[in-house]
Amino acid sequence: MSDATLDRQDRPSHGDRHARAGDKRFLVTLVGPLLGTLWAALLAPDHPLAAVLGALIFFALAALMVKKASPIGPAWNVRAEFARGFGWLGLGLVRIRHREIAVRAQLVWIVVIPTALALLDYHYVAGAISAAFPVVDPAALAAQETRHAEVTALGLYGALATAFLGASLFEEIVFRSLPLVVQRWRPHATILIAITAAASTALFALAHLNFGTGNLVSAFIGGVFYVALALYTRSLWPSIMAHGIYDAIIMVSWVV
Repeated sequence: MSDATLDRQDRPSHGDRHARAGDKRFLVTLVGPLLGTLWAALLAPDHPLAAVLGALIFFALAALMVKKASPIGPAWNVRAEFARGFGWLGLGLVRIRHREIAVRAQLVWIVVIPTALALLDYHYVAGAISAAFPVVDPAALAAQETRHAEVTALGLYGALATAFLGASLFEEIVFRSLPLVVQRWRPHATILIAITAAASTALFALAHLNFGTGNLVSAFIGGVFYVALALYTRSLWPSIMAHGIYDAIIMVSWVV
């Protein structure tokens, strides 16, 4: 089904007044999954219990507001509302050319292709960039050593949690969900989507500037692949997996 068809199925059919109420509920269930997921991703490596409890609190508050915020029209199904909110954020199934694909194809796009991209990036791109841009700045060296020490102190499972949750999931939602929202909101606005994707990729790269020029260049190249993967599949899961596997290879090597 197309994005427009999915959205029409979720909307009430009782006129503009109920449609406006539905839009208010949708904003609530978009913000709820967003804040809950970001909270969990940010705290999971160091405070897993607080991460789970905090996410559940965000989700529960959003569900309560869906039921109580608007007095007009029947309350929508909370499960359907959350599915719609997660879908707009890009945390839904892979869709190629607006259509959902079979389970095997989902596995290819979410597991096989991201794994291959992460391995290629690590073995070829990252090595070439490190050789071209050696880290010599004392501040960048200090930042790298601090990051290394923080991950090492967490152990193997902490390193994996940091790679897939604290880095990949968190950063993909922050930097890649907006292009997906724009794509779903205006699917034919190619220039607007491209500008949003370019801006988010530039910000993603700049966020890595503290670790040196090489890290900035590597993040920019990786960001281009991640946003292209997200926009083509209309899902964050392939880019989350590619990003997470790449970071996991590096962080686990620090621990073992």
